[in-house]
Amino acid sequence: MLILGLDGLPPELLKHLADEGLIPNLSSMLDEGLFCRMKSTVPPNSIPAWLCMATGKNPGKLGIFDFLYRDGYSLKLVSSKVVKAKPIWSILSELGLRVGVVNVPGTYPPGGVKGFMISGLMTPSTRECIYPRILARILAGELKHYRLDVVEWAYFDEARLLKDAILVARRRARLTLKLVRLVEPDFLFLVFTTPDRIFHPLWDVVDPSSDSPNTRAKKVVGLLNRYWTELDALVSRVIEAFKPGLTLVVSDHGFGPKEATFFTNECLRRNGFLNVKKGLKPQTAISLCHLMALTYNVLGETGIFYNLYFLANEAVGLRKLWSCVIKYFDMASLTHVDWKSTYAFSCAHTPVFNHVYLNLAGREPEGVVPASRYEEVREAVAGCLLDAGREYGVRMEVLRREEVYSGPYLEMAPDLLFVVNGGSVEFNPSLGFPYLLGPYFTDPRTTGTHRPYGIFLAHGPDLASNSAPREVSIYDVMPTALEYYGLEVPEDVDGRPIRPVVG
Repeated sequence: MLILGLDGLPPELLKHLADEGLIPNLSSMLDEGLFCRMKSTVPPNSIPAWLCMATGKNPGKLGIFDFLYRDGYSLKLVSSKVVKAKPIWSILSELGLRVGVVNVPGTYPPGGVKGFMISGLMTPSTRECIYPRILARILAGELKHYRLDVVEWAYFDEARLLKDAILVARRRARLTLKLVRLVEPDFLFLVFTTPDRIFHPLWDVVDPSSDSPNTRAKKVVGLLNRYWTELDALVSRVIEAFKPGLTLVVSDHGFGPKEATFFTNECLRRNGFLNVKKGLKPQTAISLCHLMALTYNVLGETGIFYNLYFLANEAVGLRKLWSCVIKYFDMASLTHVDWKSTYAFSCAHTPVFNHVYLNLAGREPEGVVPASRYEEVREAVAGCLLDAGREYGVRMEVLRREEVYSGPYLEMAPDLLFVVNGGSVEFNPSLGFPYLLGPYFTDPRTTGTHRPYGIFLAHGPDLASNSAPREVSIYDVMPTALEYYGLEVPEDVDGRPIRPVVG
């Protein structure tokens, strides 16, 4: 079996690309196979989504809710060591099958497989991405040119972003093909993350439902079309080399337009749930962040930032660069909080993770909300968010964590999650903005953000039927893979085998 991931690809776009003739190989698979939309995790974030897909379990059973996890009032980067459930590749390895895993987000540090693993998002460098280590010596020449990712916020030149996305996808496929020939795995899980990296800054160009005139240069549009054609050809090459009996083409979430940013901590501050230290003005922090953002944009427009980013990446690694970004957001959000008089707060998680934690006594370092008042305060905060939604005329859906997650690690989840306008509004924890809903000055180039529905496409000689259900769940992929190999599905898995796929 081959599980082939196209990060962030929504079903409407896949159909559009097929209709435009840009992806002939995937188009043939659509015609011959089973295709429907697939519902992602809540919220639809890449690292929990891919890991939930691989384990068949919700984040409350993994202890992973974002690519960051909370440590007191600060955040740390997730690693494979903190995942609390076994993914499909570990289960198959234990049963003696050879497996290959390439670029699945959340797999650093790599290991724990009989076969090979190239870790994905949050891997520091190519020197640390491969398991077993002996493969690093065998494939030293290939790894020298391998690129881990395309980090879209380092690019101010759209043409350069697209050229690098093509290059990264080529090298990803090339390394995968060499490993497949060398190891001959029985199971392969490969993810191309470049679609997501393109969508964030270029969704206004990509969006098939947009009525806005395309003002981008012909060069950008031409490169975008070339990217899809090349990615389609790479997918075909991997399938031809691996020769799977069953191929599942999947995405961890979908995409759509980004409308605005909601400033959660500013909302909590204005309603008395969060307070800053005496003598400090939240505007001070935001002024400093504004200066840093201005510097970032000036360096970006002049082409200097791109070179600085790649020099820093070579010197300290991608993981440390992300740690610096986290510290920047901490400075703008929680550095100036008076915890002794704060009842609720939001952390610098990824922008699609709209959440609130209560400052609970006995759980937080300086918690003040007693356990006896937990529900009272949580309901009050939920009411505050709903009121803000009504004030700004947006649809605000507020969810209690037990409504979304289940499992032994539920206590690690945010106390509240919320979705604004169906996911089209991102969030930011910064304090000091004059409004609760509006633009955010550090990412004016971001036109797209995550949506709940990705793709599910099953194809191959072992496909039981091409009669597609209306939709499947991201938790159904792992039990479907287990049943394909004739294995029993554990009772604590949240998904079920997709019957038209495996009979």
